[in-house]
Amino acid sequence: MNETFNFNRFWTYFKYDLKQMWRNHSKPAILIGGAGIIFYVLWILGSLVFTQSWTAPPIVARFVVLLFAFMVLEFYQTRTYGYLTEKKAGSSWLMIPASGTEKCISMVLVTILVIPALFFAVYFLLDGFLSLVDPTYGKAMVTGFFSVYSDFVNALGSINDESPILFTPASLIFPTIVSTFCNFLYFLLCGICFKKNKIGAAIAILFGISTLMSLLGGLIIPHLDLEQMIVSDSSLSLPARWLVGIMNASVAFTCLLTIGLGWGVWRRIKTLQH
Repeated sequence: MNETFNFNRFWTYFKYDLKQMWRNHSKPAILIGGAGIIFYVLWILGSLVFTQSWTAPPIVARFVVLLFAFMVLEFYQTRTYGYLTEKKAGSSWLMIPASGTEKCISMVLVTILVIPALFFAVYFLLDGFLSLVDPTYGKAMVTGFFSVYSDFVNALGSINDESPILFTPASLIFPTIVSTFCNFLYFLLCGICFKKNKIGAAIAILFGISTLMSLLGGLIIPHLDLEQMIVSDSSLSLPARWLVGIMNASVAFTCLLTIGLGWGVWRRIKTLQH
């Protein structure tokens, strides 16, 4: 039997991992996924107190809450598997009959796919329910997103008519997805590396890296031969080639960083001891 990866064993562990995730984090999951409901109740109470009328929050405010809740969800990834740094819980986890590779794959899938997918499903279902039961609520965010996406595609068409660079939804959506994966894996890795102050340590590292990159950029960029680094396409103007080069470099760096973070999670699991 393959000791590195066996699909049946992995699938058994993956189902167990999902059950444990729900058992240990159901309350925070309900709180974060139900942020829209909480915001709705607070808005209605405020409206009744200050205007003596029943008025639901506008879609813009609901969208801001969605972004805030999603950011909180990213931070919370330091807690989902953070128990691995505890001696008792971590030792018990190490004794589970599954290989480190299987545990790592399960952990990554739960972190970057299952948790975000469930979050959006719960958030949009609750938002749609409120739009049905409250006439002042307006249309559901999913309906609004389809409308916004349609307007976004039409706007891209207008921009492309005037721009030397061709923008497509895929060219913008892919970097967003990769960046989201990168963020979730980063906070996951911090959660299984630090024993205390996991969120604070993760944010402190981000701040330190941002400061260092800004300082290095200020020192290095003035001495770079940028004309040799930009996209060599004579059909594009110099500013357009700069923009394409920066965008391509940014996406490539994010992809490599995401892969590196995934490797870091695997490496941490392989070296975890209590």
